[in-house]
Amino acid sequence: MESQVAKKTNAGALATINLREHAGKGSEEIKNDDVSTPILKILHQLSPECNERDAKHVEGAKPGMIYASGFGKLIDGEEGLQVVIAHSQTRYPEWQERGDSASAPVGTHLDIPADATEEKNGRYRLPNGNYVEKTAYFYALALVDGEPKPAVIPMRSSNLSPARELNNLIKNLRFTDDQGPFNPASYSAVYKLNTVGKTASSK
Repeated sequence: MESQVAKKTNAGALATINLREHAGKGSEEIKNDDVSTPILKILHQLSPECNERDAKHVEGAKPGMIYASGFGKLIDGEEGLQVVIAHSQTRYPEWQERGDSASAPVGTHLDIPADATEEKNGRYRLPNGNYVEKTAYFYALALVDGEPKPAVIPMRSSNLSPARELNNLIKNLRFTDDQGPFNPASYSAVYKLNTVGKTASSK
């Protein structure tokens, strides 16, 4: 059998691409309506991100961490991150029971429906079998890797207590000018969002 030697050809120098020079190229037509706002989640024992057998599992995810799929980043709960609250509101999203639930609420109520029956932890049962759950939403700018990024922080169930504490901080924030003290806009302050462990006896 004869052996053959391929002749090496000189392809020349590799092309140099200046990524900063082409910053934003290809995304010029992406509008605000074409993207979703990342949701900052506080992970717990039952979060799918912490379950290695779940399709939504995230490598390295542990209870107490803060995660947003839109950022692709796990944030240590003790270290936390800085946020500016642009707006705070309370709503009652309507959900189907777990197992039949869609990925999003089937509806959202401004107030507790008149025909709802209270259960626990801010949850109310509807005659159709669905339930509404009191949820505090904080629309924020989160400082991630030194860059402010829009995010939504939903708090419900056991997180309603810290949600009330954050609302208290926003309402009781005071600045003073030549006319005296006043309550400034919610986005006038920077807050540190972190997590702590909670026991059954914790309030």
